[in-house]
Amino acid sequence: MADAGIDESQRPKSLQTTKTPEPRLDQQVANGQNNNNNTPSTPGVFPSFDWEEFEARYEKALAEADEKEKELLLEFDSLVKYFNVWASTSSAHDNERAVKRLHTRQRYVNLAEQNMAQKEEHMTEVLRAFQSALALLSRS
Repeated sequence: MADAGIDESQRPKSLQTTKTPEPRLDQQVANGQNNNNNTPSTPGVFPSFDWEEFEARYEKALAEADEKEKELLLEFDSLVKYFNVWASTSSAHDNERAVKRLHTRQRYVNLAEQNMAQKEEHMTEVLRAFQSALALLSRS
């Protein structure tokens, strides 16, 4: 791929292109190929391949794939943020419900203890009443 305004010698060695040499006429004759005699048994002359255009398409495809990957990573990042918000909200909601359940249980236990204390007091009064009744009966 030839960049505008930059010749091949200015590019880094890893990015310099190497052109495939065209077949020479003496090689074609030595291989049994003759310009006048293209038989079905010989492959004939291959057209030259535009390696620069191929490299440009390849680099363009890599750039498009890289851009798509960046878009997917950004989308994934935003989805992770939504998930974290959802998870923390869900956790906070569950914590609030757990505290409410604890308060409900505490209130139930407190009411049960008060009820038990009232019954104990009532039984104590009943016992005193029986003791007084027995004391009155035993005096008579």
